[in-house]
Amino acid sequence: PTTKWADVVRICSDDVRWDAASTTGERKQALAEYQTKRANELRDVKRQEKVRAKEAYQRLLTEVLPKEKKFAPGASRFMDIRDSLSKDDRFYAVEDETSREELFYEWVEELRKKEERGKRNKRREAKEACIAFLKGKEEEGKLTFASTWSTFLSSLDKTELADPRFSISTPAIMSDSDRQLYFSDFVIELQNAEDEKRRRIRDARRRAEKAQRDAFREKLAELAKKGLIVPETRWRGIEERVSGETEFEAVQAQGREVARELFEDFVYDWKEEYRRDRMALNRAWEMGGKKKELLGLESNGDNGDDDKKKTTSAAVEDFGKSLLEASAGSPDLYGEIRRITNVGAKKNPLSSTQLFFNELRASYHSAAKNLTKNGHNGKSKRDGGDESSEDEGEIKEEGEVEETKKDT
Repeated sequence: PTTKWADVVRICSDDVRWDAASTTGERKQALAEYQTKRANELRDVKRQEKVRAKEAYQRLLTEVLPKEKKFAPGASRFMDIRDSLSKDDRFYAVEDETSREELFYEWVEELRKKEERGKRNKRREAKEACIAFLKGKEEEGKLTFASTWSTFLSSLDKTELADPRFSISTPAIMSDSDRQLYFSDFVIELQNAEDEKRRRIRDARRRAEKAQRDAFREKLAELAKKGLIVPETRWRGIEERVSGETEFEAVQAQGREVARELFEDFVYDWKEEYRRDRMALNRAWEMGGKKKELLGLESNGDNGDDDKKKTTSAAVEDFGKSLLEASAGSPDLYGEIRRITNVGAKKNPLSSTQLFFNELRASYHSAAKNLTKNGHNGKSKRDGGDESSEDEGEIKEEGEVEETKKDT
């Protein structure tokens, strides 16, 4: 491949094949192509020879070094075992001494890695076998989440202690500290599983108890819609009525005071909602002139005993409309009344509008009874009719009067 053109002309010009190329340029081009191809072939041959030499040298190392007493992986130097290797022709297959030394240390490093992998695999297998042994003892009931290392060992007999999966045959693979570590990790997993189990049980119990409390609240709302409970109702007044219900028995099992507390929370929230709404309702009532007819009561002569009652639902509906009309002049108040009349019934068993309606009716009836009790006659009523009618049904602010009873 390195022959010069002049030498090629001198050597080949007498050959008849030289004239196959008619010009000098063609001959030079053919020479260049041949030299390039030949150079590549020689490089490939040389590379393959180096590969074969390297493989032969590595086989030599594999065959000789494990048997060589002087050889210690990671400690022996190349010069320490060179004489043992040089007795074989494969040692000289690698021509360069530096390359021989480099290949030696590469082989030693790979041997060290291989041994490390082997040790790790054996330790992993020993760990898996030990854990399998522990799982078996768990299934037998000798190992629980509360077990300690000492109590576990004392529960094993001689045969179990000698089990190859648990015994210490090769400390380098599994030592006593390794066994205790595997045991601790396994017990921690059992503790975590037990904690998770208890958590699920607690969550299920809480969900069940919440469902029972919700059912009891629904029962209270049902009784309130029937008029058996109002915001002023006390627990002792309704306890006997609900004590026979299954919803009551379920929450009673959660604690003796649970039902009472749920009831008190129920009426407290209801009362607070009504207390806030009542201020707006009373303002609208006053702005509307406190018309008695809006309560479904019609004067029929001498006294309130002759008042006639409209259908309650129709009367409440008319009453709400009248409050809306009365508050039309005040946008803020109108918005409040609209909210109360439209939303109140969805939030509470009885809307604040109906509670206020019932309170006004009760006030009028109470006033009429007081007049009768004090001996007022028709004449006294005619003489002071305007004044007394003004006082009838007067709704005082909270705290000024005793709590009123719901009209039945």
